[in-house]
Amino acid sequence: MKLYKFTPTLDIAEKISVGIFRFYELTKYIKIEDDVGRSDSAECSVSFPDEEYENFPELLPTGSFRGIEFKCISVGNDEEYIKQYFVFCMSTKIDKKAIGDSKYAVELYKDSFDLFMQLLNEPYEELENPDGRKFFSHGEVEYYNINNHPKPIVGEFWREVYLKHTDFKYQNEYRAAFCASDHFFERTMNNPMVIEKKIYGKDKEPMGFNLELIVQSGVDDEGWRYLEIDISKFAENIDPEPSKIIEISEVAEC
Repeated sequence: MKLYKFTPTLDIAEKISVGIFRFYELTKYIKIEDDVGRSDSAECSVSFPDEEYENFPELLPTGSFRGIEFKCISVGNDEEYIKQYFVFCMSTKIDKKAIGDSKYAVELYKDSFDLFMQLLNEPYEELENPDGRKFFSHGEVEYYNINNHPKPIVGEFWREVYLKHTDFKYQNEYRAAFCASDHFFERTMNNPMVIEKKIYGKDKEPMGFNLELIVQSGVDDEGWRYLEIDISKFAENIDPEPSKIIEISEVAEC
């Protein structure tokens, strides 16, 4: 499955194309103000806009407490909770309308994120996890509205960062996400997380290089926190050609 990462500059596109993926804290996309499609104040929540609940209040989801029912306009979490999420946003379609200020798109593949999930979740697989949270996850965004409520996330709490209102459906978004503590962020700023494994060819003999993945945290020039996956060394050994970069101006209108 092909995925597309839209970027405003060639410099960012080139870094992604060689295997460096920067995941920004989710609070960035709540707080920034733009009209190009990156900003969403309802991230990590289920919120219905005024025109929906005012016109169709009977269609709001119903909650109850001690046998008393009530209607829910918005259900979400506070900033302290939300800031544990770091996301890398892509699209399943190469459409110039997805992010308004993008000049480039990097062609990626879902199997790269399958590999990241396998490697990054390994240390946590045997831990008790009744809520179904994941240190690293990826998947398509589920779009909802007042006529089509999102599926319950009980036992699959990792999905709470993959819900968006249908106002954004035109983006056909696909995400990858970390759910990382402040402790992990602080530790990996000075001491990156390094995963290195031997790999073998079809003849079952070890390859002349290892699979190496590095996770490091940082803060950009604008003060936003991020986690960065660097698998560039392994990517170059597997295939010296970087991922394809597409100029958005050359993409046909959909």
